Amino acid sequence: MEGLAPPLKLLLCVRRAMEKGQSVKMGVLYYIKTQEGDFPAQVTHWLALLQQGQDTRALLQGLSSLHRRTLLQVLERGLRGETIHAVLSSLEEEIIETCHEEIVNKVAQLPFLMLLPLLLFQFPAFLMLLFGPLLQNFFHSFGGG
Repeated sequence: MEGLAPPLKLLLCVRRAMEKGQSVKMGVLYYIKTQEGDFPAQVTHWLALLQQGQDTRALLQGLSSLHRRTLLQVLERGLRGETIHAVLSSLEEEIIETCHEEIVNKVAQLPFLMLLPLLLFQFPAFLMLLFGPLLQNFFHSFGGG
């Protein structure tokens, strides 16, 4: 699952746990245990707040991504005992579609990014090849030799 978006990894871990007959909490704990980075730390903090019975709205508002925020809200409902499998399936499709759109946008930017080495390295070399003999002839004619 390397290279997947962090919310998609969490969603897949929770959904796999639910399909095995385990609880949502077991899926979240498996995700926290196996992943490292910024989002698992936020999920750990979110889960600790839930277990202490505190309000998680401030933490959720601090998340940068709408998908992360929505996923944690859905998982919070699941931890309360509501059924969330259908919601997780639709959220998974939406996250995959968003990832695909992001990939398409990055690939569309690549040709412009690849022009930078061309402009910085190859174009000056081409100008030297083009104007080099001309300048050499020009300096030779003024040098009198």
